Amino acid sequence: MNFDRKLSKILCAVDFSEESLKAVEFAYSIIVPRNDSTLYLLNVVKPVYAPIGDGSGAAEILVEENDQMLREAREKIESLARDIRSNGFEKVHGIVRSGEPVVAILDTVNEFKIDLVVMGNKKHGFKKGILLGSVSERVSANSPVSVLIVR
Repeated sequence: MNFDRKLSKILCAVDFSEESLKAVEFAYSIIVPRNDSTLYLLNVVKPVYAPIGDGSGAAEILVEENDQMLREAREKIESLARDIRSNGFEKVHGIVRSGEPVVAILDTVNEFKIDLVVMGNKKHGFKKGILLGSVSERVSANSPVSVLIVR
């Protein structure tokens, strides 16, 4: 057994919901005593698509709307990172990605060699949960590292 293993890089997925902000608080409480660790805050913006009127069922990305959503997400994630820095913890980075949340989270885990993912959990109801599953459940099922789901 390796009892010297450290959680040096923690990723917290944030969609700015109440549940995800609880996850940020929880991740912060884990990382603050370990001042040698780094906290990554990730927000994933799902692209907005509009159908193309040619009857093919194809869609195009609405560039202006997506650019605006990405700008707003960057402002919010950087504000959250600043709040954490103002409490004396400097090793926090805000990241904004565009795409499907599960894929973006897992890609970020691999890119930054994350040790732990912390996420909030939304209750979607029985039918929706059975059909789609939650983002946190799908990340947990496919992540190469441990996922802590905060309630």
